[in-house]
Amino acid sequence: MKRLFLLAFLALDLVLRAQSVAPAADDTGTTPAPASGTTPRGIMPLTLNHKPNPSEPPAEIAQAINSFFKTLQGDPSAPPNAQDFYEKAYDTFLSGTMLGEQKEKTSYFVSKTQEAFGIYGPLKDAEIFDNYSVGSNVLVLTYLSRHPLQPLLWRFIYYRPDKTWKLINLGFGDNIYDLLD
Repeated sequence: MKRLFLLAFLALDLVLRAQSVAPAADDTGTTPAPASGTTPRGIMPLTLNHKPNPSEPPAEIAQAINSFFKTLQGDPSAPPNAQDFYEKAYDTFLSGTMLGEQKEKTSYFVSKTQEAFGIYGPLKDAEIFDNYSVGSNVLVLTYLSRHPLQPLLWRFIYYRPDKTWKLINLGFGDNIYDLLD
């Protein structure tokens, strides 16, 4: 009986290991780097429990996100030094936010973006995929960025403690299965 239980446990363990599951977030709220030779799964989990609403966010948010993606595209006429325009994109976008004050997170975002763009190719463009509110003061936005090999999912979470929206979290990943029913 003990052997049967042990065999069942080992079989379940193998099945669970075979499934593609993103690593758990660490205490900084980000997902650890994937093992060598694997693709990045994402630095923010994505779940979708409703029909996507691709309506544009408020103008000041849309402008900041569009500028962020435009900077991530880089300047095609400039010599290719990806690290510079990735850092510039994050420094500008996160300026004045609590995320921007956490330099280790910014550095992590830059390295993960560089890694993802190295795997899937340079950013071509981005579009809003989903826009929904949690209450009246939290806004969750999901964007798709287009690359030569596959899209990446981006999640931006904004909070409105007073009259202005403030970015409180962001993340991205390559698991497009999260979008499928």
